[in-house]
Amino acid sequence: MKTFLQIVQDVYREGGISGQINSVQNQTGEALRVVKWVQEAYREICNADQYQLYFLRGEVTVQLTPGKAVYTKDDLNLPLLGQWDTRSMRVSLNANKHDETFVFNMRWPEFRDYWLFSSRRDTFSRPLNCSVDENTHLRIAPVPDAPYYLSFQQIIVPPDLINDDDVPVIPDRWVNCIMWRALRHYGMYESAPEVVMRADSAYNEIMLRMTLDQSPEIVVGAPLC
Repeated sequence: MKTFLQIVQDVYREGGISGQINSVQNQTGEALRVVKWVQEAYREICNADQYQLYFLRGEVTVQLTPGKAVYTKDDLNLPLLGQWDTRSMRVSLNANKHDETFVFNMRWPEFRDYWLFSSRRDTFSRPLNCSVDENTHLRIAPVPDAPYYLSFQQIIVPPDLINDDDVPVIPDRWVNCIMWRALRHYGMYESAPEVVMRADSAYNEIMLRMTLDQSPEIVVGAPLC
């Protein structure tokens, strides 16, 4: 897997930038700009495509607290969580998950109008539904009556590239997209349209192939008649 430093060195090579760089730390001038361009390129790629790429998704299992129906990522110790995948949730009372059942997603307005209405807001039982409220908190209903295990997919926000040996979450076969995206920033800074065109062409080709490889399968519904 390519490291942060190796990607920066690739930008130097492909951009024909004079000199060499042996560390991403304590840089100034053009070296610092290249380091920042690589960091920005990585963030831009990870924030693209509505968090649908497989390498930004991960399976997790957490334990719910009896009597607690609202959760933040800190409550469940999920520091990298960027978005809840409420369509993948299921609960079990046993750690082996042999009694697992689905927790069905509801849009927040419908969840609020049904579960946060009258006496239903104080119903304690096995969770049946989930939703994400306007504060991006996870809502579970009915209120858990036991320490159920909740399993689901989280969409992560990867940590920034900081140190020389930091490795991107992007699979190695597609990792050069970071270099080409950073090289585009370099070309824009230098007002070099030929660099921008070359970087755009290579970047777009990799992103197309990566999106096809790393995106969920598109499913077409049955005919209406």
